[in-house]
Amino acid sequence: GIRSVHPRRADFGAMAPRFSSRFSAVVLFAAICWVQRAFLSPRLGYASPRGASFGSASVVPQIRQALEESGTLRQWLESAAALSQACSLELEEAEGILAKSAGWSTWLAVNRAAYLKPEDPNAQETLEALKYFRDGPLKLTSEQLRDVLRASPKALSKPQAAYQAARQTAPEEFQSPEAFRELVLRCPMVLELSFNCGHSCAAACNRCWCPAMNRIKQTVAGR
Repeated sequence: GIRSVHPRRADFGAMAPRFSSRFSAVVLFAAICWVQRAFLSPRLGYASPRGASFGSASVVPQIRQALEESGTLRQWLESAAALSQACSLELEEAEGILAKSAGWSTWLAVNRAAYLKPEDPNAQETLEALKYFRDGPLKLTSEQLRDVLRASPKALSKPQAAYQAARQTAPEEFQSPEAFRELVLRCPMVLELSFNCGHSCAAACNRCWCPAMNRIKQTVAGR
């Protein structure tokens, strides 16, 4: 006899590849949105005042304890004191900026993972970084430096290399020293950008100018 096929089963079998394809597209889109929100959005504009975004009340004591165990607490405290003085910050907020800059807050966030090693504090390097911000091409005042480091703590680590890489890869409209300085004052996170894929994605979105440009322009236009 003729074998009948349940119509719903047949329809489902035909729809399965399309459903799977659409589901994969939705998952991919959601993942892209999450990456943009997690890595790009929070870095645009200024961080909240007085270091609230660093969670310093809980992070700093744990970092101090770890540094005391490794014998580098003195270097940390000297670095924090120099940063506090240069930017007119409370000491704890300065330590919060150092925690972000050197990767200590990330290390704590992943439960002190052995594969992730934060940078050891170095007071001399901190002084040199602060001097570069003050006397280098950016020529930042104490207040300007405070705003820049609140918004982009990672800029404190090797600022000369960060400045050169960011400016060299910036869109042409921002490559002159004057235009780039103005951009840094309005959107400090650009100091963390060091790559420009030219809209041919190279899976380096976290440090690439292209995915950041729309929000950068919005931030600039809004100030």
